[in-house]
Amino acid sequence: MAKRHVSVPRRSGLLVASPPFAFWPVLQVRIAAIVEVMSHQTGIPASEEVKETFARARNGQYRFLKIVIENEQLVVGCAKQPGSTWEKDYDSFILPLLEDRQPCYLLYRLDSQNAQGYEWIFIAWSPDHSPVRQKMLYAATRATLKKEFGGGHIKDEVFGTNKDDVSLNGYHKYLMIQSSPAPLTTAEEELQQIKISEVQTEVSVDTKHQTLQEVALPVAQDALQALKKLKSKELNYVHLQIDMKNEIIVLASILPTELKDLPRRIPKNSAR
Repeated sequence: MAKRHVSVPRRSGLLVASPPFAFWPVLQVRIAAIVEVMSHQTGIPASEEVKETFARARNGQYRFLKIVIENEQLVVGCAKQPGSTWEKDYDSFILPLLEDRQPCYLLYRLDSQNAQGYEWIFIAWSPDHSPVRQKMLYAATRATLKKEFGGGHIKDEVFGTNKDDVSLNGYHKYLMIQSSPAPLTTAEEELQQIKISEVQTEVSVDTKHQTLQEVALPVAQDALQALKKLKSKELNYVHLQIDMKNEIIVLASILPTELKDLPRRIPKNSAR
């Protein structure tokens, strides 16, 4: 069977779809949209209104700001002053202003402060059903907005595609995730297991020592007398042993012993 060759003609520098490449016009449109959006990464400025509003917001005048892109610039979509504590204001200020098909930026002021002033939450709202071009445009401009507002004022940055992500409950979940420890690497997991094994070994050894200390056997009177004489230096050697049958410690020997003779005094076939 002869091999089939498919030629792909070009027109004005772009590939033109022939029947085997019916998807190509759609792909061309997507590529054109990407190129157009990416050209705006540093080209969307903040309006004077936004700059003035940001200055007042950093001084604590506002609780909430909604910033949108209109006519190739950042503009204020909404600004609200505090009504109560940040938690009580949160859902009622934010959720009603979220549009299902329109991305936006949200800045929400907390009641806490750092060295630069009030701390803020920066929320990037990008719903799933919004146009691709809008999503990309807002994603490309996010760094510009943060720089204009002042990154030192932003305590947390949240990204949301549905209202549950950016609700007060969603923000609390975000904080829990941020405060949880990072997953361990394989090496860290192995080290952790080694440490656990070491602790278990130490507990086991300590438990054995405690058991030995708690075994109390009576001491025969002659053995007690010999120990007293050893303490008063009347004797220099006392040999004790356990009478297993009667469960008592008895005296085995008090023979005077020099240091060099001590090894010979220790029995080889029984414990002492």
